[in-house]
Amino acid sequence: MKTKRHEATDLRLSDATREHEVQREIDSFLRAINSYPDRFAREPYLSFQQHLSSIVTASHPPGTDK
Repeated sequence: MKTKRHEATDLRLSDATREHEVQREIDSFLRAINSYPDRFAREPYLSFQQHLSSIVTASHPPGTDK
């Protein structure tokens, strides 16, 4: 059985993990915004969503959630 102290620590770790995840998403989005014009010039049929997806995939390969 967990004590209230352990539960509070678990919540803080969970909050920190979520905050890190959100920051990674923001960073990926900003990289995509900055790099999309150049990529669109080379690939005019590429949507922003496709470009963003490629940025996220390159930045966060499967199995690297930490």
